[in-house]
Amino acid sequence: MGGKRPKTIITDQDKAMKGAIAEVMPNTIHRNCLFHIKNKCYNKNLKVFAAKGNDGLYEEFEDIVNNCLTEQEFEHLWEEMIKDKKLEKNKYFTRMWEMRKRFIPVYYKNDFFPFTQTTSRSESTNSRFKDNVGPTYSIMSFVTEYQRIIDTIERAENLEDHYSCQKRPKELLFGYTIERQAHELYNRNIYSKFQVQMQATSTLTYREIEEGKAFEVWQRSNQVHKVHRIRRYIVLTDLTEGKEEFSCICAKFSKDGLLCSHVLKIMIEKEISKIPDKYIIDRWRKKDMRLIKQRVEDTTVKTSSLLRFNVLSRMSTTMNSKVAKNAEATVYLMAEMERIDKHLDNLLAPPINDDSQNQTTTETQVQTEGNIENQESSSVQLLEDPQVTQKKGRPEKAKRFKTVIEQEREKAKKKETNKKKQITANENSGQYHI
Repeated sequence: MGGKRPKTIITDQDKAMKGAIAEVMPNTIHRNCLFHIKNKCYNKNLKVFAAKGNDGLYEEFEDIVNNCLTEQEFEHLWEEMIKDKKLEKNKYFTRMWEMRKRFIPVYYKNDFFPFTQTTSRSESTNSRFKDNVGPTYSIMSFVTEYQRIIDTIERAENLEDHYSCQKRPKELLFGYTIERQAHELYNRNIYSKFQVQMQATSTLTYREIEEGKAFEVWQRSNQVHKVHRIRRYIVLTDLTEGKEEFSCICAKFSKDGLLCSHVLKIMIEKEISKIPDKYIIDRWRKKDMRLIKQRVEDTTVKTSSLLRFNVLSRMSTTMNSKVAKNAEATVYLMAEMERIDKHLDNLLAPPINDDSQNQTTTETQVQTEGNIENQESSSVQLLEDPQVTQKKGRPEKAKRFKTVIEQEREKAKKKETNKKKQITANENSGQYHI
């Protein structure tokens, strides 16, 4: 990764990964997979959610986990839910409360996790590796499969970029200028997400708290598809022409890099005709519409050691081809090369007092001399296959580790099967006895 660490990362609840990420990437924001934690909660509390006295617990749980706007709101509603449903002694709900800051979305609403809260993407990549690379395969099989995945991703991105430039919708949803601007700048995938936010504006109403500075937005109550809990969203604005500023309490732009329906509602009602450029990030733009083009480093002989090596190699090859035709010229060139080599040793020698620097420079000289002697040097390091034990037949595929729930279910099935066999055997023995 060139020394560049990711800003955010999502993993499962593995403690080893948690410690390693905190040590190696201390500035990276690390959270746990929301899907796996909720799935465990449902598996361990099926009877609790299905109980007659807990009608509406599922809807309340989903609303609190996914839709809270502030940390204080989440903590207040969670405590009320635990108290109303009498879940104080439930171990898993207590465990979720203790580790709430590791996975609840509201604690990460200001961090960039674009349209993802789970490890589904990495899981799909792992699944492909497991299907095509077994534990007994060579290291080159892994490298080949990795390159195949990278090529597939690049082809898909290039194809999507082509479609984004060539294909256009038949008509705009509402015909606003901001909608046309979004279509011209966003790629197809992000534009479809933008349209979802635009459609949501038709279900919203608003109230101006402070003229031109603060607005309150909420969903209309006469909708067929009602939300579990109506929340009021505060939108802060600065409508000065050329200096427009928008921020919403839901912080969708901080998390996904896309304006939310609440901000778009205010823009529509205040007849703002253009989305400021800073609210259309380069990551979601079409390739030819990006503000920051791909950086191309200006490599010269002064800045690139590889380029210097190539230039010297060509010069030496040209001289060698000339001199090799004459014995006297060959002796002369060899003598000059020995003299230049000694002069370079003195030129590149480090200060005598610095022992550590002396050792480092000596190692560098040895490596450089080896590269000059082997003019056909290559930057690609050959990887050798590890030693594996020879087995007959095709290598077995790696088996997926089963969860505790799956193991318990299998044990229960085995017990039930054995019980049925025992009953059948007793009935048969009774018949024979008669």
